[in-house]
Amino acid sequence: MYKNNRKSGIPVYGQLLSLISRNDFSRIVKKHGADRYTKSFNSWDHLVTMLFAVVQKVGGLRELCSGMAAHNQSLKHLGMKSLPSKSNLSDRNKTRTPKVFEELFFSIYRQYRSVLTDSSLPKNEKWLSRLFLIDSTTITLFKNILKACGNAMANGRRKGGVKIHCGMWLEEQVPSLIRITKAAENDKNFMIKFKNMPPETILVFDKAYVNYSLFMHWGNTQVSFVSCLHKRSVVTHKSFQILTQADNDYGITSDCEVQLGHKSQENKVNARLITFYDKEKDSELQFITNDFRLEAWEIAEIYKQRWQIEILFKRLKQNIKITSFLGDNENAIYIQIWCALIADILMQIARKGASKSKMAYSVVCGLLKLHLMNYVQIKNLLLNPANPEIFQQKPPPQPNLFNQWAP
Repeated sequence: MYKNNRKSGIPVYGQLLSLISRNDFSRIVKKHGADRYTKSFNSWDHLVTMLFAVVQKVGGLRELCSGMAAHNQSLKHLGMKSLPSKSNLSDRNKTRTPKVFEELFFSIYRQYRSVLTDSSLPKNEKWLSRLFLIDSTTITLFKNILKACGNAMANGRRKGGVKIHCGMWLEEQVPSLIRITKAAENDKNFMIKFKNMPPETILVFDKAYVNYSLFMHWGNTQVSFVSCLHKRSVVTHKSFQILTQADNDYGITSDCEVQLGHKSQENKVNARLITFYDKEKDSELQFITNDFRLEAWEIAEIYKQRWQIEILFKRLKQNIKITSFLGDNENAIYIQIWCALIADILMQIARKGASKSKMAYSVVCGLLKLHLMNYVQIKNLLLNPANPEIFQQKPPPQPNLFNQWAP
């Protein structure tokens, strides 16, 4: 890369990358031997390239390499030692372990967890801070790379699929537990990850997650769960509870103490079965929970919060390149998904760090994408993006985003 001294400071992309601890990244790379025998295009070059790809949503390797070449001098100041070529990037996506990017994601999450916590949640509903949401999303592939669920197409061919299982604290809005598998894997296999949750946690998931032995374990460890009743569940009704006026106003029609499990089973799960009638959709939902302290309408409200993890999947698929891939092998798919998750958490840190900014995630993501290689402070960009003066100011040579965001 040739030398060019026309620009000073550091672009928006460099400010986002500065959130990553290079010491932690070097330790992870050394742990997995990811740069062993590597003469060019090391792990940091790989990370910078893939983050650029998922944020800019590039269409292919040629487009990506051309886009990186256009900013070679700026990228040099971000620590890159070599620009990617199509063959080099393709080879590294196929051979470099995705564990490097997986561990980097969780390293960033642990470092900035306090920043990610949303302080805007209502203080009078303390159970909101204890909600842990669980769900998965499936991405269809154009080749039979990972086993997908369902039948083959009419021509006999099969498409692959990858499933991303996530667990997320409601107040953080980013996943803290992640597992990437083939699409055919049952969601229940992911539940073992939640066996040892902190006491007073409230787990919220849909009816696909059924594990009675785990339900009993949570009851013994002061962990609550809220879910929809599975249609094949065997329920024994015991006693109905008197509904309050708040329950009636919310739409609760019944609150019953029940037991889950066949009569032949020795261990049955004691639970509450709450029936809710949705007037707008003219439909009835049944919620199952082992929490006997909260009111029935609060249980229904808790399950309603499960939609927040659907919003997580929606924002990933709409704003970051995670539904189409730059490689046709499992390793490349895993690397790109982890880099997309890293890009998402960096965007969230930037969005929540600029506390005065009330912009939606999609707007923040669009602004950072548009000005990714421009020399402007992120704080100024998010607070007043239409002001031409912010693009004439010299950004700090060694930016610290949290100093930028200080009042």
